[in-house]
Amino acid sequence: MTVLLRIALLVLLTSCPLAAADALPKVVLIGDSIRLSYAPTVIEELKGKAQVVSSRSNGGDSNNVLKHLANWAIKENPDVVHFNCGIHDTKFFKEQQSFQVTPEKYEANLREIVKRIRAKTTAVVIFATTTPILDERALSKRRGRAYALTGQAVERYNAIALHVMAELKVPINDLNKVVGEGGVKELLDADGVHLTRSARELLGRRVAEFVKGRLKKP
Repeated sequence: MTVLLRIALLVLLTSCPLAAADALPKVVLIGDSIRLSYAPTVIEELKGKAQVVSSRSNGGDSNNVLKHLANWAIKENPDVVHFNCGIHDTKFFKEQQSFQVTPEKYEANLREIVKRIRAKTTAVVIFATTTPILDERALSKRRGRAYALTGQAVERYNAIALHVMAELKVPINDLNKVVGEGGVKELLDADGVHLTRSARELLGRRVAEFVKGRLKKP
């Protein structure tokens, strides 16, 4: 192969959009349906700045995140992992009088999630607080179900998470506060849990901005 042909191939490869995308830092988003709803805005906001990997699967509770952590995050060899789990953990089952994931187990799971990511990758780990719940709306939409979702439980589990992340020196993206400051009644949908369109865009921009400051230069 001539020198000129080699140079031509090198120029072609380095100018290829796929090669350019591969050179960007990689961001993994993990979380439940709240994450699924704001992820498209994050992807749009970080276009040209980072590859954003957001599983189509609902992250569910902290047990489920741990179960799928290798597939959702570690195998991606990410530069940043932005994660949340909390709403599903706080489901309170009336008959059993117990949470889906106990507070003690939730704390242990959060510690293990951070530990595994740090042990298996060099990623910056970010925790996002769980967004608020409007009790009246949540109760109305879930009447007759075996479990309840409450704002008080979210506050309790967020307090656990804040303690753990402060101890582990994990940056905290306080999405709960963002929704609170923006107006909970205006930003939460009719079911008292999920986000309105404007809230999805607001949180997507917030996540993108928070992540952006922690990206490695391509």
